[in-house]
Amino acid sequence: MTKAEAVRHELPPRLDRAEQLRQFDGQRVRLVGTYLSVPSLKKMPRPGRPPEYVDLGEVVIQIDGSASAYDPAAGDMPARIGLGTEARSSDEIVRLNDRRVAVAGRIVLRPEMASTHPAAVRRPGPVLQDPTGLRLEE
Repeated sequence: MTKAEAVRHELPPRLDRAEQLRQFDGQRVRLVGTYLSVPSLKKMPRPGRPPEYVDLGEVVIQIDGSASAYDPAAGDMPARIGLGTEARSSDEIVRLNDRRVAVAGRIVLRPEMASTHPAAVRRPGPVLQDPTGLRLEE
């Protein structure tokens, strides 16, 4: 085995389509998709006023396909996977937002809920845990 083949063999599987996610749930993968910042509503707007948003560092990676490929309840929503559980830096968001990236991590389609009361929070979406090696995809 050549050195290049050995490196290729050690790389986690490359996922860029929603249909691939179920097969690798719980495993280390290399996710390739569009880096998107998720703005949060700053406060409820007054009637007739536009909403104000703030960037809290939440980021998703959007891949090709529909979320219904791994979650039948999602309907025709785009397939989006959260990038870790920690807030991402503003510099990173400015540099990578709306750009195609590759990142390695462990894909978890149904993360544990933080609350035991199901009405208290929305069900968490899929997440790429312990993301490493975030870079632009050529």
